[in-house]
Amino acid sequence: MTILSELLTRAMQQHQAGHLPEAERLYRDVLQQQPDQANALYLLGLLAHQVGNLAGAIALYEQALAAQPNYLEAHNNLGAALQQQGDLTAAIAHYQTVLRLNPENPNANINLGVALQKQGSLEAAIARYQKAIRLNPSLPEAHSNLGHALKERGDFEQAIAHYRTALQLAPNTPEAHRNLAEALEEQGWTDEAIALLDHAITLHPANIQLQGSRLRAKLIAGDLRDGFAEYDPWRLARSSQSFTQPMWDGSELNGASILLYAEPGSGFGDAIQFIRYAPLVAQRGGRVMVECEEPLLRLFETVQGIDTLIAAGSPLPAFDVQASVLSLPYLFATTLETVPAIVPYLHAAPKRDAETGTLSAPSDALHSQSRLPLQVGIVWGGDPNHLNDHERSCPLEKFRSFLRTPGVTFYSLQKGTHSVELLSKVYSFPIQNWGDRLNDFADTAAAIATLDLVISVDTAVAHLAGAMAKPVWVLLSYAADWRWLKQRQDSPWYPTAQLFRQPRPHDWADVCAQVAQALDHLVKLQ
Repeated sequence: MTILSELLTRAMQQHQAGHLPEAERLYRDVLQQQPDQANALYLLGLLAHQVGNLAGAIALYEQALAAQPNYLEAHNNLGAALQQQGDLTAAIAHYQTVLRLNPENPNANINLGVALQKQGSLEAAIARYQKAIRLNPSLPEAHSNLGHALKERGDFEQAIAHYRTALQLAPNTPEAHRNLAEALEEQGWTDEAIALLDHAITLHPANIQLQGSRLRAKLIAGDLRDGFAEYDPWRLARSSQSFTQPMWDGSELNGASILLYAEPGSGFGDAIQFIRYAPLVAQRGGRVMVECEEPLLRLFETVQGIDTLIAAGSPLPAFDVQASVLSLPYLFATTLETVPAIVPYLHAAPKRDAETGTLSAPSDALHSQSRLPLQVGIVWGGDPNHLNDHERSCPLEKFRSFLRTPGVTFYSLQKGTHSVELLSKVYSFPIQNWGDRLNDFADTAAAIATLDLVISVDTAVAHLAGAMAKPVWVLLSYAADWRWLKQRQDSPWYPTAQLFRQPRPHDWADVCAQVAQALDHLVKLQ
């Protein structure tokens, strides 16, 4: 063994033992003696990849390939690093190079499948996963990824079969339990899903993802009491919010002051849905302070029971106890039967005349029960930063099936990046754009008050319309959020809401066809 190969062997041993700084030093010693040593370049790139230095890893993998162009592992890992960086086209090229050099490589087929699926080439991805399984049927990740792709295609029966196989091959893997359980839950087999998650949590009691999947299954099945009992500690354990004051336990306040706050990272819809509990908190005999984001301040002035409103980020006044608004369903032991669904609990703020200072109530379309054209507000997109926005938001183009309904005038309440779809030159949408006039949720409430109906995907506007007791049609993805429960067309949270659900994943066309039929029927009733 040469001195150089001995040095490389020592570096690899340190690497395998987890002594990364020493391994890095030894790899660099090798490269100082032989700068184009392909193995050392690749392994140093692998080390950089492991510690999250993607740019450094990519540069080293490329140097290894310059020294040895047919280095399979370097092509594969360079593809993985480029994929993590978001360059799917370049990643796919490297995976294809691996398969050109070694067509029987199952892992490269899996990696290429993942990249193709992210790129939107679902059928090509499925073919790659299937080939990987033919090459090596005992790879659990091949079955799991095929399950993901089949579920995306809407083939739940086959997806569940492959998730079951993945679990058989890797019975101690948390992700295998979770994949199968979530697919079962989405198909309505909630009891089996919860039992599976119970077993997985006994194996991995600290796994937050498993706990989150179990509490979601309970909530979406309507077991609000147990679901919220799990949701509260699970959520608070992940929260970055901290106070020196104690958390409220739901007991009588006896004149004490309480701060209700929206947790960092929670959405406007969460705050709007759960601010309904503020009057109930006030009934416990306390002085209620609410901290909320600036866009909610004027809207929440209309909520009964709130003594003080504070903009998030502003200095907080003194208070005795505190609670997240998301904890209130748990603290009030909420069940399906006891949801506080007395609406409206939010209102359009009265308008103040700029010259006289006098107040007047906003006009409300509900005062006119029978009129044409119907005034309908629409929202098709949610928060683009939401993890599930690609599932919850519907392309505006899909709304075409009902936008030309005779006897209806449509108004866009859309805000944010999705609003650019309204400016498309490809489609001519018969929509009046109100979005630019809406500076906060009080403005949106004032707009909603003038409408007969709101049609919205799962957004804060849907919650606001429901909280105002305005008729609202909520368009839901196949795997909808837990708060909309399962297979219901109504909502215990919002009595004036009607739910329109996808029958299959991504099938917005069917949802919009349902809306078109319902809207035509509503016009005929006027």
